[in-house]
Amino acid sequence: MLNIIRPCIANRIFHDGYISALNEYLKIVPTPLGMQIDYHRVYRTVADIDYQRELLNSLLATPAPQVAAVAAGHAPEATTERKVVSLKTISKNFWRHL
Repeated sequence: MLNIIRPCIANRIFHDGYISALNEYLKIVPTPLGMQIDYHRVYRTVADIDYQRELLNSLLATPAPQVAAVAAGHAPEATTERKVVSLKTISKNFWRHL
């Protein structure tokens, strides 16, 4: 979603695709924006988008917690490896521009 948002910020074009991508992104990532959002001010510069991307990538670089077996002698089910990030690990600087 940041890949959709970035060129819109760079060109200052806030069309329906931008608003849709921003809404989807804000549903996933916790934000201190309140209920009414001025979509022109969520990201002011491309540097803000790049900063967000760097922070998200750094969170994915940390190992995901291992799920313990529920009953003794049972191994967890085999699943495709999925990156999981705890939102508690997001630093206070994540939204530095707000």
